[in-house]
Amino acid sequence: MIKKGLWAVIAVMLIYVVFDFVAGSNREQEVREQASVQNEIGVQEELDTEMDLEDMSEEEIEALKDELAAQNSGSETGSMIEFGLNPGNTAYDFQLEDMEGNTVQLSDYRGKKVFLNFWASWCPPCRVEMPHLQEFHEEQDDVVILGVNVTSSESDLANVPVFVEEFELTFTNVYGPTEITDLYRVESLPTSYLIGSNGIIYERVVGPVTKDILEAKFSMIE
Repeated sequence: MIKKGLWAVIAVMLIYVVFDFVAGSNREQEVREQASVQNEIGVQEELDTEMDLEDMSEEEIEALKDELAAQNSGSETGSMIEFGLNPGNTAYDFQLEDMEGNTVQLSDYRGKKVFLNFWASWCPPCRVEMPHLQEFHEEQDDVVILGVNVTSSESDLANVPVFVEEFELTFTNVYGPTEITDLYRVESLPTSYLIGSNGIIYERVVGPVTKDILEAKFSMIE
């Protein structure tokens, strides 16, 4: 009976792992499709608003579309942006609300390096890390720290602004729903991503960091 029970538990765990993998893959595919659609819309808008197409042949228009697509995607070949979580991938974009109800979008920080940090108010390593993040934030001009609270792990959302006030955090912090934390595969806290000024992920870090570590890592990132 014990062996049967053990095998049942293992089977349930395997089913959960497969389900989580499939769900994560589906979410990634949705983001890729949205990025492709947005890129095509951007190309068409530029053609409609900025170009005089009346005197151009179909071949010239198609060539112009390919050029604009390449510029929008950051690729000389015009291929779709490769979103993902691995180094070299473009970080998934998102729109989330900060503590004051303002909308914050990750892509708004293009041109600056970003330290994307997922945290919770109850998390001891997060509490150890926060003074380092604040100090690093105060000394930097070209690096943005963007904190994302894992709301699904909070017993009471009222603890979130209290946490921000306790550590006198002046960098932007937003509420992160399950969809975002699942998309970024946040399985333990804190989890962070080092993102370059072009939106490319350089490194994923699990666990707390210090100001010295951040200075060293970002000094090697464009």
